[in-house]
Amino acid sequence: MNKLIVGTRSSNLAITQSNIIIKKLKEVNPSIDFIIKKIQTKGDVLLDQDLNKVLDKGFFVSEIQNELIKKSIDIAIHSLKDLPTETHENLVSFTVTKRENPKDVLVIRKGSENKQLSDLKIIGTSSIRRKKQIQFISNKILVKSIRGNVETRIKKLDNGEYDGIILAAAGLNRLGLNERVSKSFKTSEITPSAGQGALAVECRVNDKKTISILKKIQDKATEICVSEERKFLKTIGGGCSSPDAVLCSTNNDKIEINGKVYNKKTDEYVHGNIIESFKKHKDIGIKLAESILSKISKININKIILTNEGETTGFNSLKEHRLETYHFPMIEIKPVLFNNKDFNDFDYIIFTSKNGIKNFIDKVTILDKTKLICLGKKTEMKLNEYGYKSTFTANRNYAKTMANELRKSNLIKEKKVLLVQGKIAKNDLFNSLNNFCKVTRLDVYNTLMKNKINHDLEKLLNRETITVFSSPSSFDSFIQFYNPIKTNIISIGNTTTEHIKSKGYACMLTSKMQSFEGISNSILKHLNKLWISLKQEWEDLDIIKF
Repeated sequence: MNKLIVGTRSSNLAITQSNIIIKKLKEVNPSIDFIIKKIQTKGDVLLDQDLNKVLDKGFFVSEIQNELIKKSIDIAIHSLKDLPTETHENLVSFTVTKRENPKDVLVIRKGSENKQLSDLKIIGTSSIRRKKQIQFISNKILVKSIRGNVETRIKKLDNGEYDGIILAAAGLNRLGLNERVSKSFKTSEITPSAGQGALAVECRVNDKKTISILKKIQDKATEICVSEERKFLKTIGGGCSSPDAVLCSTNNDKIEINGKVYNKKTDEYVHGNIIESFKKHKDIGIKLAESILSKISKININKIILTNEGETTGFNSLKEHRLETYHFPMIEIKPVLFNNKDFNDFDYIIFTSKNGIKNFIDKVTILDKTKLICLGKKTEMKLNEYGYKSTFTANRNYAKTMANELRKSNLIKEKKVLLVQGKIAKNDLFNSLNNFCKVTRLDVYNTLMKNKINHDLEKLLNRETITVFSSPSSFDSFIQFYNPIKTNIISIGNTTTEHIKSKGYACMLTSKMQSFEGISNSILKHLNKLWISLKQEWEDLDIIKF
């Protein structure tokens, strides 16, 4: 191999970047001659159109890649940020040489260099990423699109079309135009695009000789950082035209990645960062992307799916806060036939649910001498509707604690007790009571699971919805048809949460108050906390400075 044809765009910057790579290659392979072939891309031709409206994958590289596949060139040199994250099956790319300064900078019109950013009225940029971030710095600035190579943009600036323009520091450095920089933006102010400041070389995947040469001029730290940035961008579904931003850097034995994902629904950036040992850098970009996407989905939550059987009035406060509620019961309550004998021989009757009361009292006449006990306030209220009073009501709607409360009270010690429950209820409460009283269990209703999928519900399920489960059985019914689960999960209490965990799923939160009103309050507090943390988070990040 004594000659390599290099494909590149025709701008002064592209040629300069190509010569930087060629110089490095000649240092390790002095016998090779390099010939530059200038190739026009769509990005070089469509200069009269708004970049954000016409930009697609490969907008600045496709034509060069085609020449490479056709073997009319041997290598292609690009600004890495222009390369799509989806690699071509016939091509392989290498990040070569050390990365230039990845920051964005402000260039001000000649004669106005003493002006501050706040003094500028019109700023030019072709990047939606820069536009969105500069508007968060100052919403008084008018951002106008600007096209052309670096020199063309600076000429438009000096001719008075703009008060300032935003460019990549790397391009100005390579062109020897550093003196035009008026302000270098902190990476927390304007976070760069993935790969900004880095150069990439492509060749054919089966060209082993060229591959071995390119490997010799790779910069390991740069390769690792930009690789994680591109993983981040790919995971969030971003590209050259997206407003999303990311920067990965190394510092001694640490690697840090900071990312911003634009949330269209809220017109806000959602930020995140991860710092890890350099040894654990693998897929840190994916981890950060998934973390931010998870935050966005929770911030965007506006649909609440209720799976309980019966009324939903306890969730009215959600509707008042403009959250949409949908009721899809996952279970059905059916009465169980039982022998209607005289239950008045019992000293006490314990009710653990509203359904227990309804399906028992409708069939049985209770004498005044029989005392009644309820699990939780909601059960007591249901008992009151039938004209009966509760002698004792457990403070918490939690069966495991009820036995302890009753044992401490000595109320039913050695007494004859009837425990009214549903058929699928566990024996935990019965077994605990049996240690200090004469307890009999009576099942008065059965909980039946749904037997078919609901396609309306299926369409609603995504990461921006919350599904509320008020019992283990409602969850079991749900996962029959909607597995894997594509929704955030909220549980009414510890018993339901433990059951959900046993099935391999996690709850977004568990209500502290085991009632529908308690769940509603928990949801509203949680969503409010997410908003507050979003506003505060980026301010607290200690970003590695370049």
